[in-house]
Amino acid sequence: MPKNKKHTIIDKLSERFHILLVNEKTLEKRKLVSSSTFNLISSSFIAFIVILSASFLLIYFTPLKEYFRGYSTVELRESSIENSLKLDSLEKLYITQTRYLNSIKDLLAGNISYEDISQDSIRLQSNDNNIELELIKPNAEDSLLRALVEEEDKYNAFDISGERFTTVLFPPVNGTLSDRFNLENKHYGVDIAMPENSPVHSISEGIVVFSEWTTETGYVIIVEHLNGLTSIYKHNASIIKLQGDTVETGEIIGFTGNTGELTTGPHLHFELWFQGEPVDPESYIEF
Repeated sequence: MPKNKKHTIIDKLSERFHILLVNEKTLEKRKLVSSSTFNLISSSFIAFIVILSASFLLIYFTPLKEYFRGYSTVELRESSIENSLKLDSLEKLYITQTRYLNSIKDLLAGNISYEDISQDSIRLQSNDNNIELELIKPNAEDSLLRALVEEEDKYNAFDISGERFTTVLFPPVNGTLSDRFNLENKHYGVDIAMPENSPVHSISEGIVVFSEWTTETGYVIIVEHLNGLTSIYKHNASIIKLQGDTVETGEIIGFTGNTGELTTGPHLHFELWFQGEPVDPESYIEF
């Protein structure tokens, strides 16, 4: 009896087969394709590689890649860089404003004196080495411009340092002075005795930079005006303006009271500051 011949894998892959089409009525056979298993697998693999390569090239060299995660357009990348720079600038501005407000809070709380406050104290400090500024010598054009500006400043109404502050400021309240400005005793303003809940007016147009409660001086509101002028109103019974609000000359911003630890009766403690230093309000306002 003949032995069965063993078929190896190569033999099985090499076996050929036919795919036929048979007519249903006449049973006529028509050969469609003739191939082996190996040829069929090879053809399928090559077709897969070709389709995959074509798909990759189509996506890579056309705008279709923008719809896939991880890819971005040139405009989107430029916009991201621009937004990053703006965010960095806003962060520096936020830090500067925060330090400015903290300096005001420390001043109102009595933790620091006005001599310790300067424009450099609220400057944004670098974490690296300090940046040294190079002094530039003025040229002839700069000197002429400086002389022209100084000539125009002779008529500047807000030139407090030159004792030429002639603009009439609106009085915050009209009352009797119970304590005057005294720089030696660190009393940087004037106290005006007033009935409680009397309206407090802004001396000029400006922006409210501080409007909060403090332990020692009660409700305090600070308004920043033009040309480095700042007005401070303390011991209020209530304040009706918030930080960031704009106020007009003579507008009501609060009501007098007797709030805070450093008070002996209903009054308004009013301070006038110019470029970080206190000035006597009586020199510029008629109460």
